[in-house]
Amino acid sequence: MINLTGRRDPFLSPVVNRSMIGSGCSMGKKCLAIGQISLKGVVKAEAGMIAVVVNAMDKAYFLRENDPVFNGYVVKITGDSIIFKETVQDKLGKSFTREVTKKITTPAV
Repeated sequence: MINLTGRRDPFLSPVVNRSMIGSGCSMGKKCLAIGQISLKGVVKAEAGMIAVVVNAMDKAYFLRENDPVFNGYVVKITGDSIIFKETVQDKLGKSFTREVTKKITTPAV
């Protein structure tokens, strides 16, 4: 918090408490957190590639390129992977982006 003189309030912590930031989401593609997604398959359609992903509760969703998710968006879908651009925050609240690649997970036989 910055006061009227342009200086930071010394009594407020500059560290962001992530538990106080609410997602505002209940369901849908826009509520998928990239860290909790696993890629189950890719389908080639006339309009482009479609990724079949599941969340932590094993609910399936279909994603296309440029689809927004909770903390980023889909950059590219290939035959065996999906690439996200994820927006993350450090402990001081500064946000930056990084690319996250998820590959198809196959169970060991």
